[in-house]
Order: sequence, then C-alpha cells, then structure tokens
Amino acid sequence: MLQYILSHSERYSAAELAQMAIEGGCEWICVHMPELSDHELKAVMQEGVLDVCREAGRILTIDDRPELAAELGVHGVRLSLQYQTANPATAFELREKIGPEAIIGLEVVDPAVLTTLAKADIDFAYLPARFTAEERATFIKTASSTLPVVAQGEFNNTEAADTIMSGFKGVAVSKAITDAPDPVAATASLRNAVLLM
Repeated sequence: MLQYILSHSERYSAAELAQMAIEGGCEWICVHMPELSDHELKAVMQEGVLDVCREAGRILTIDDRPELAAELGVHGVRLSLQYQTANPATAFELREKIGPEAIIGLEVVDPAVLTTLAKADIDFAYLPARFTAEERATFIKTASSTLPVVAQGEFNNTEAADTIMSGFKGVAVSKAITDAPDPVAATASLRNAVLLM
C-alpha cells in the first residue's frame, strides 16, 4: 500500500496534488497541514480535495483532526504521538467522535504497543520518518502483532520495495511525490515498486 502525505506545496494546490497522486495510482491520501487552523484546513479540503478523492473512490484521512474528519465525512484520521500525548483518548472515544467505520491510525515508536492497539480497535500503526532503515528493520522484526504497520519516509523505489519486503504493510511518502519533477510519474513508479513485492 502506498499512502501519500499531502502537505503544502509552492507549485501546486492541494487539490492538484491529490489529483496527480490519484492519476499515478495512489489509493490513500493523508492530509497533513498542521500550520493551518481547522477553518483554513476545512477551506482547503472543500476547494477540491474532498471532491477529487470522493470521485476517484480513494481513501482520505486527515492528520490530528478527528473532529474535522468527522465534520467533513472523510474516512478517518492518523494521530501523531504529539497529538496522542496532548489528547489522550480511548479507541471507543475516538470512534464516538468520528464514527464506527472510521479508519484510525496511530504513530508508534515501540513495537510492544502493537498488540494492545490491535485489541483496542485501532486499524493501523505508522512509524515516523525519523527511523533509519536499520531501526525500521529492527522494529518490524520484533513486532509480534498482526496490526498493519506503515513506514513513513522519503523512500525511493528500491527503499520502498525493501521496506515492504521487510514486513511493513505500506509506505507513506510526501516530498518524494510533491517535489518530484512529475508527481504523477513518481506516484506510479512508487506504487509499482510497492505492489511488486
């Protein structure tokens, strides 16, 4: 699985980035714009991101904004460690906010918590980009849970494929697509690298 972390770009609007990622075959877009207020982010989402993702039938999640995710009717949220620490909530409380069918992903740094998260109705975990390739490999080798784990980073095709081969269920990238000369081609290339494994 390939997740695209959609963030601010000087070259393209958020809707244009979402469209290009979708044209490249990306099936999951995560909007990450912590610099915006809820009101500003809602406007960005309503200026095309929602429509583009809905029309294409793609998964759309928002980072660290469960209330906004519920209001906009997106598929769910990814919650950073910083958000989790500042806003401790049970999976039940999160589901109350965003609905029983919502996708909930949590940032993790300790493989020991995966079993607990799987029992707590969390759908996936993601490893932050600051982990090195060696640290990612150690993490996934010591994980004793069936909870899907996605590795976040700026992977090239070989690194993305290697990450999937090591046991991760997906990779999440941002600048590898956003800053590419051709975001559509970059997305397609990464997606193919992930799917071939």
